Amino acid sequence: MNHKDIVKEIAALDWASADPRDIIILSHCTAQEFSQSLRLTKKVYPDDKRLEEMMAGELQTDNMAYEDYTKKGDHWEFLDHFVRKLGLVSQTPELKKAMERYLLAVASLSEAERAMTIFSREEELAGIFEKILVAHDWEALGYGFYKYYLSQHILFDSGDNGHAWLTKHFPVHEPVLEKFYKDRLTLYRSLFA
Repeated sequence: MNHKDIVKEIAALDWASADPRDIIILSHCTAQEFSQSLRLTKKVYPDDKRLEEMMAGELQTDNMAYEDYTKKGDHWEFLDHFVRKLGLVSQTPELKKAMERYLLAVASLSEAERAMTIFSREEELAGIFEKILVAHDWEALGYGFYKYYLSQHILFDSGDNGHAWLTKHFPVHEPVLEKFYKDRLTLYRSLFA
């Protein structure tokens, strides 16, 4: 199965039936892993200017400001601020185990393979984020920060000079992406356990 077919399967999940808190907690986990993988990507491609520009929009940046969060940081730290502030905890026992399995699967990849997942995510995740964005009334739930987070990432990744464009020149290998998105699909399915 092509990785793009798996991405479509992820996007088609019944996001409206998932607990909004669990979606946020899962995003917090994957955002932190993304930051770690992106730093490893820099080690693989230390001199690429477009990668540097993309990283400047993701790590230790002040391009995410919402309510009392106005500091410079990685994007996962934005989510971390609100997860801690609101005391969000998972209501799904399987989710913690699934996140642990996902992190182990990503850690088993080489640095070059983790870089490939970064480049692909910049292209693929916006479509998934769009589905999650409309699945719940995030403002009414008191999670406006998460609506802002998703909207900003769709904006960052899109367009002629977006993050997807900045990273599209890097090589990717289908078997790596297929494995990675299978692991993501398994992770996302834990929301519905």
